[in-house]
Amino acid sequence: MKKTKGFLLMLLILAGLGTFLWKQWNQAFEWSTGVIYQADFAMRPMTTQAGIPVLLYHHILEDRENKKFRYNEEVITPEQFQQEMGVLHNEGFTTVTLRQLEGYLDKKITLPAKSVAITFDDGYLSNYKYAYPILKRYHDHATIFAITEDVRQKPELFNPDKLNYISWPEISRYHDVFDVEAHAHHFHRVSGLGTSYLLSKPPEAVKKDLAVCKSLTHAAYFAYPYGQYNDTTIKIVKDLGFHMAFTINAGNVYPGANKFALNRNCIFPYTTLDEFKNIIRGQ
Repeated sequence: MKKTKGFLLMLLILAGLGTFLWKQWNQAFEWSTGVIYQADFAMRPMTTQAGIPVLLYHHILEDRENKKFRYNEEVITPEQFQQEMGVLHNEGFTTVTLRQLEGYLDKKITLPAKSVAITFDDGYLSNYKYAYPILKRYHDHATIFAITEDVRQKPELFNPDKLNYISWPEISRYHDVFDVEAHAHHFHRVSGLGTSYLLSKPPEAVKKDLAVCKSLTHAAYFAYPYGQYNDTTIKIVKDLGFHMAFTINAGNVYPGANKFALNRNCIFPYTTLDEFKNIIRGQ
Protein backbone atom coordinates (compact mmCIF):
# COMPACT_ATOMS: atom_id res chain seq x y z
CA MET A 1 0.00 0.00 0.00
CA LYS A 2 2.83 2.42 0.91
CA LYS A 3 4.57 1.64 -2.40
CA THR A 4 1.34 2.32 -4.31
CA LYS A 5 0.82 5.70 -2.58
CA GLY A 6 4.42 6.67 -3.27
CA PHE A 7 4.06 5.72 -6.93
CA LEU A 8 0.83 7.75 -7.27
CA LEU A 9 2.47 10.75 -5.59
CA MET A 10 5.37 10.57 -8.05
CA LEU A 11 2.95 10.46 -10.98
CA LEU A 12 1.14 13.57 -9.71
CA ILE A 13 4.42 15.46 -9.34
CA LEU A 14 5.56 14.49 -12.84
CA ALA A 15 2.19 15.47 -14.32
CA GLY A 16 2.33 18.88 -12.67
CA LEU A 17 5.89 19.44 -13.88
CA GLY A 18 4.91 18.42 -17.41
CA THR A 19 2.00 20.89 -17.44
CA PHE A 20 4.26 23.71 -16.26
CA LEU A 21 6.91 22.96 -18.89
CA TRP A 22 4.28 22.75 -21.63
CA LYS A 23 2.90 26.17 -20.73
CA GLN A 24 6.41 27.65 -20.79
CA TRP A 25 7.23 26.09 -24.17
CA ASN A 26 3.90 27.13 -25.64
CA GLN A 27 4.50 30.78 -24.64
CA ALA A 28 7.97 30.57 -26.16
CA PHE A 29 6.66 29.17 -29.45
CA GLU A 30 3.91 31.76 -29.76
CA TRP A 31 6.32 34.70 -29.67
CA SER A 32 9.34 33.18 -31.40
CA THR A 33 10.68 33.39 -34.94
CA GLY A 34 14.16 32.58 -36.19
CA VAL A 35 16.78 31.55 -33.65
CA ILE A 36 15.62 33.52 -30.60
CA TYR A 37 13.05 32.00 -28.26
CA GLN A 38 11.28 33.37 -25.22
CA ALA A 39 12.35 30.28 -23.29
CA ASP A 40 15.99 31.24 -23.85
CA PHE A 41 15.34 34.53 -22.07
CA ALA A 42 14.49 32.97 -18.70
CA MET A 43 18.13 32.64 -17.61
CA ARG A 44 19.21 36.11 -18.82
CA PRO A 45 18.91 39.57 -17.27
CA MET A 46 15.70 41.16 -18.49
CA THR A 47 15.31 44.49 -20.28
CA THR A 48 15.59 47.65 -18.22
CA GLN A 49 14.56 51.28 -18.70
CA ALA A 50 17.43 51.69 -21.16
CA GLY A 51 15.18 50.28 -23.88
CA ILE A 52 16.31 48.51 -27.05
CA PRO A 53 18.38 49.99 -29.91
CA VAL A 54 17.24 49.41 -33.49
CA LEU A 55 20.13 49.69 -35.96
CA LEU A 56 19.76 50.97 -39.53
CA TYR A 57 22.02 50.00 -42.43
CA HIS A 58 21.70 50.43 -46.19
CA HIS A 59 24.39 49.34 -48.67
CA ILE A 60 27.64 47.39 -48.27
CA LEU A 61 30.63 47.41 -50.65
CA GLU A 62 34.27 46.36 -50.48
CA ASP A 63 36.50 49.42 -50.35
CA ARG A 64 38.44 48.30 -53.44
CA GLU A 65 35.27 47.92 -55.53
CA ASN A 66 33.51 51.06 -54.35
CA LYS A 67 34.21 53.52 -57.15
CA LYS A 68 30.75 54.99 -57.78
CA PHE A 69 29.49 55.40 -54.20
CA ARG A 70 32.65 56.23 -52.27
CA TYR A 71 31.27 59.44 -50.81
CA ASN A 72 27.82 58.10 -50.06
CA GLU A 73 27.32 58.08 -46.29
CA GLU A 74 24.96 55.11 -46.52
CA VAL A 75 27.64 52.72 -47.83
CA ILE A 76 29.83 50.82 -45.37
CA THR A 77 32.41 48.06 -45.90
CA PRO A 78 31.96 44.37 -45.03
CA GLU A 79 34.91 44.79 -42.65
CA GLN A 80 33.06 47.48 -40.70
CA PHE A 81 29.90 45.37 -40.57
CA GLN A 82 31.90 42.34 -39.42
CA GLN A 83 33.50 44.38 -36.63
CA GLU A 84 30.16 45.70 -35.44
CA MET A 85 28.47 42.30 -35.46
CA GLY A 86 31.53 40.95 -33.63
CA VAL A 87 31.01 43.59 -30.93
CA LEU A 88 27.37 42.52 -30.54
CA HIS A 89 28.46 38.90 -30.22
CA ASN A 90 31.34 39.55 -27.83
CA GLU A 91 29.21 41.76 -25.58
CA GLY A 92 26.46 39.15 -25.40
CA PHE A 93 23.74 40.88 -27.41
CA THR A 94 20.71 39.02 -28.72
CA THR A 95 19.24 40.07 -32.07
CA VAL A 96 15.45 40.08 -31.94
CA THR A 97 12.88 39.98 -34.70
CA LEU A 98 10.43 42.82 -35.21
CA ARG A 99 7.63 40.53 -34.06
CA GLN A 100 9.46 40.01 -30.79
CA LEU A 101 10.11 43.73 -30.58
CA GLU A 102 6.39 44.36 -31.01
CA GLY A 103 5.63 41.95 -28.18
CA TYR A 104 8.12 43.76 -25.97
CA LEU A 105 6.63 47.19 -26.79
CA ASP A 106 3.15 45.85 -26.05
CA LYS A 107 4.42 44.48 -22.71
CA LYS A 108 3.44 40.96 -23.73
CA ILE A 109 6.95 39.52 -23.43
CA THR A 110 10.26 40.43 -21.85
CA LEU A 111 13.56 40.41 -23.73
CA PRO A 112 17.18 40.04 -22.61
CA ALA A 113 18.70 43.24 -21.24
CA LYS A 114 21.19 43.17 -24.11
CA SER A 115 18.79 43.03 -27.06
CA VAL A 116 19.11 44.75 -30.43
CA ALA A 117 17.15 44.79 -33.70
CA ILE A 118 18.98 45.09 -37.03
CA THR A 119 17.35 46.64 -40.10
CA PHE A 120 18.37 47.43 -43.68
CA ASP A 121 16.53 49.93 -45.87
CA ASP A 122 15.83 49.75 -49.62
CA GLY A 123 16.65 46.10 -50.40
CA TYR A 124 20.11 46.18 -51.97
CA LEU A 125 21.58 42.91 -53.16
CA SER A 126 24.70 43.64 -51.11
CA ASN A 127 22.64 42.80 -48.01
CA TYR A 128 22.55 39.20 -49.19
CA LYS A 129 26.07 39.14 -50.60
CA TYR A 130 27.94 40.65 -47.65
CA ALA A 131 25.68 40.93 -44.59
CA TYR A 132 24.00 37.52 -44.83
CA PRO A 133 27.06 35.31 -44.24
CA ILE A 134 28.22 37.47 -41.33
CA LEU A 135 24.79 37.46 -39.68
CA LYS A 136 24.40 33.72 -40.25
CA ARG A 137 27.79 33.05 -38.67
CA TYR A 138 26.62 34.73 -35.47
CA HIS A 139 23.09 33.23 -35.66
CA ASP A 140 21.69 36.75 -35.94
CA HIS A 141 18.45 37.96 -37.43
CA ALA A 142 17.70 41.11 -39.46
CA THR A 143 14.96 42.82 -41.47
CA ILE A 144 15.05 44.36 -44.94
CA PHE A 145 12.57 47.15 -45.64
CA ALA A 146 12.17 46.73 -49.40
CA ILE A 147 11.19 49.16 -52.15
CA THR A 148 8.94 46.69 -53.92
CA GLU A 149 9.08 48.41 -57.30
CA ASP A 150 12.82 47.67 -57.32
CA VAL A 151 12.61 44.03 -56.23
CA ARG A 152 13.68 42.00 -59.27
CA GLN A 153 11.66 39.24 -60.86
CA LYS A 154 14.75 37.04 -61.03
CA PRO A 155 18.20 37.22 -59.41
CA GLU A 156 20.68 39.57 -61.05
CA LEU A 157 24.47 39.50 -61.11
CA PHE A 158 26.13 41.66 -58.50
CA ASN A 159 27.75 44.78 -59.99
CA PRO A 160 29.36 47.20 -57.50
CA ASP A 161 29.11 50.04 -60.02
CA LYS A 162 25.31 50.02 -59.97
CA LEU A 163 22.54 49.55 -57.45
CA ASN A 164 21.49 45.91 -57.55
CA TYR A 165 18.40 44.81 -55.67
CA ILE A 166 17.17 41.58 -54.14
CA SER A 167 14.76 39.43 -56.15
CA TRP A 168 11.50 37.74 -55.23
CA PRO A 169 12.94 34.20 -55.66
CA GLU A 170 15.84 35.03 -53.32
CA ILE A 171 13.64 36.15 -50.43
CA SER A 172 12.78 32.60 -49.37
CA ARG A 173 16.38 31.46 -49.83
CA TYR A 174 17.67 33.99 -47.31
CA HIS A 175 14.68 33.88 -44.97
CA ASP A 176 16.63 32.06 -42.25
CA VAL A 177 18.34 35.40 -41.52
CA PHE A 178 16.31 38.13 -43.24
CA ASP A 179 12.65 39.03 -43.00
CA VAL A 180 11.36 41.40 -45.69
CA GLU A 181 9.00 44.22 -44.76
CA ALA A 182 7.60 47.36 -46.43
CA HIS A 183 9.37 50.59 -47.44
CA ALA A 184 7.05 51.84 -50.28
CA HIS A 185 6.42 50.75 -53.85
CA HIS A 186 6.89 53.62 -56.34
CA PHE A 187 6.82 56.44 -53.79
CA HIS A 188 10.36 56.05 -52.46
CA ARG A 189 11.12 59.39 -54.07
CA VAL A 190 11.46 63.06 -53.19
CA SER A 191 10.02 66.16 -54.81
CA GLY A 192 12.18 69.02 -56.08
CA LEU A 193 12.32 70.45 -52.56
CA GLY A 194 13.61 67.22 -51.06
CA THR A 195 10.25 66.30 -49.57
CA SER A 196 9.26 62.66 -49.54
CA TYR A 197 6.42 61.65 -51.86
CA LEU A 198 4.64 60.40 -48.74
CA LEU A 199 4.29 64.02 -47.69
CA SER A 200 4.01 65.79 -51.04
CA LYS A 201 1.57 63.53 -52.88
CA PRO A 202 -2.20 63.32 -52.23
CA PRO A 203 -3.06 61.02 -49.32
CA GLU A 204 -5.18 58.80 -51.60
CA ALA A 205 -2.19 58.22 -53.89
CA VAL A 206 0.11 57.52 -50.93
CA LYS A 207 -2.31 55.00 -49.50
CA LYS A 208 -2.60 53.24 -52.85
CA ASP A 209 1.18 53.00 -53.22
CA LEU A 210 1.72 51.65 -49.72
CA ALA A 211 -1.15 49.20 -50.17
CA VAL A 212 0.65 47.73 -53.21
CA CYS A 213 3.85 47.41 -51.19
CA LYS A 214 2.05 45.74 -48.30
CA SER A 215 0.25 43.34 -50.60
CA LEU A 216 3.46 42.25 -52.31
CA THR A 217 5.43 41.73 -49.10
CA HIS A 218 2.58 40.67 -46.75
CA ALA A 219 4.28 43.08 -44.36
CA ALA A 220 3.31 43.92 -40.81
CA TYR A 221 5.99 46.59 -40.38
CA PHE A 222 6.92 49.74 -42.26
CA ALA A 223 9.85 52.17 -42.52
CA TYR A 224 9.19 55.73 -43.69
CA PRO A 225 11.21 56.62 -46.82
CA TYR A 226 13.88 59.17 -45.87
CA GLY A 227 12.47 59.04 -42.36
CA GLN A 228 9.86 61.64 -43.28
CA TYR A 229 6.34 61.35 -41.86
CA ASN A 230 3.50 63.38 -40.38
CA ASP A 231 0.10 62.76 -38.80
CA THR A 232 -1.44 62.00 -42.18
CA THR A 233 1.12 59.34 -43.10
CA ILE A 234 0.82 57.78 -39.65
CA LYS A 235 -2.95 57.50 -40.13
CA ILE A 236 -2.47 55.93 -43.57
CA VAL A 237 -0.02 53.38 -42.20
CA LYS A 238 -2.39 52.52 -39.36
CA ASP A 239 -5.40 52.27 -41.68
CA LEU A 240 -3.52 49.83 -43.91
CA GLY A 241 -3.04 47.51 -40.96
CA PHE A 242 0.67 47.88 -40.26
CA HIS A 243 1.62 47.09 -36.66
CA MET A 244 4.67 49.37 -36.33
CA ALA A 245 6.52 52.01 -38.35
CA PHE A 246 10.10 53.22 -38.06
CA THR A 247 11.77 56.61 -38.45
CA ILE A 248 15.46 57.55 -38.64
CA ASN A 249 15.38 59.46 -35.37
CA ALA A 250 18.19 58.33 -33.07
CA GLY A 251 17.45 56.66 -29.76
CA ASN A 252 16.15 53.44 -28.27
CA VAL A 253 12.59 52.11 -28.23
CA TYR A 254 10.60 51.46 -25.06
CA PRO A 255 7.31 49.91 -23.97
CA GLY A 256 4.66 52.57 -24.32
CA ALA A 257 6.49 54.35 -27.17
CA ASN A 258 4.51 55.47 -30.21
CA LYS A 259 4.68 52.34 -32.35
CA PHE A 260 4.24 54.43 -35.51
CA ALA A 261 7.20 56.73 -34.84
CA LEU A 262 9.86 54.34 -33.57
CA ASN A 263 13.49 55.38 -33.35
CA ARG A 264 16.34 53.84 -35.31
CA ASN A 265 20.06 54.48 -35.06
CA CYS A 266 21.74 55.05 -38.43
CA ILE A 267 25.16 53.47 -38.87
CA PHE A 268 27.47 55.39 -41.21
CA PRO A 269 30.91 54.65 -42.69
CA TYR A 270 32.34 57.23 -40.29
CA THR A 271 30.67 55.67 -37.23
CA THR A 272 33.59 54.64 -35.02
CA LEU A 273 33.61 51.42 -33.03
CA ASP A 274 33.42 53.40 -29.79
CA GLU A 275 30.41 55.31 -31.13
CA PHE A 276 28.81 52.02 -32.13
CA LYS A 277 29.34 50.66 -28.62
CA ASN A 278 27.72 53.77 -27.15
CA ILE A 279 24.71 53.31 -29.43
CA ILE A 280 24.09 49.70 -28.46
CA ARG A 281 24.65 50.52 -24.79
CA GLY A 282 22.17 53.38 -24.98
CA GLN A 283 24.75 56.00 -24.08
